[in-house]
Amino acid sequence: MKSLLLQVDLALIFGLIIFAGAVVAGIILSIKLNKKVTNSSKKVNWDNFNGSGALKKHTPILWPKELEFYYMFRSVLPKEFMIIPKLGIDEIVKPNGGNLILFNAVKEEHVDLCVVKVSTMEPVAVIDTYYPSITDSTIQELDPAVIKALKSVSIPVITYEILDVPYDKDKILKKFLEAIDPVMLAQLNNKNK
Repeated sequence: MKSLLLQVDLALIFGLIIFAGAVVAGIILSIKLNKKVTNSSKKVNWDNFNGSGALKKHTPILWPKELEFYYMFRSVLPKEFMIIPKLGIDEIVKPNGGNLILFNAVKEEHVDLCVVKVSTMEPVAVIDTYYPSITDSTIQELDPAVIKALKSVSIPVITYEILDVPYDKDKILKKFLEAIDPVMLAQLNNKNK
């Protein structure tokens, strides 16, 4: 009986040693693989790197309906402003201290159009376009986290429906001017007098 217990104890001990060794080997292997993956771009000789076929152009940057709206909106926008299409949120907002939860949620998102003040390149408003078509899913609504992030820095999000009919340019300009910062609007009105 004693030898049977001794055999069971030895088998259990050897089994635990083998299991522990496998766990340690797995951890070491995963650390080495992680280092290879994360450091691979640092070790690439970019002068000799053949990048052909690795990427393709993202075309079009603006879909035809968005481009039509862009040209129309640019024509009614006062010359003190400029439109930048498909701007990344990380170019509009930056972290302000410790909590990165909101920034991390939006940093890889982009907006359809961002209106900036030409003299300072300060973001003034974000234009979110949508096309109410069942067949066209390329024009999507902004993520709620993006809206929250822009609201936190007082950048209004103006939503425009991309239409198949002519736009009411005065109505569109009025909607933009009502949404921007009142101080900026007053400066614009004083400049135009």
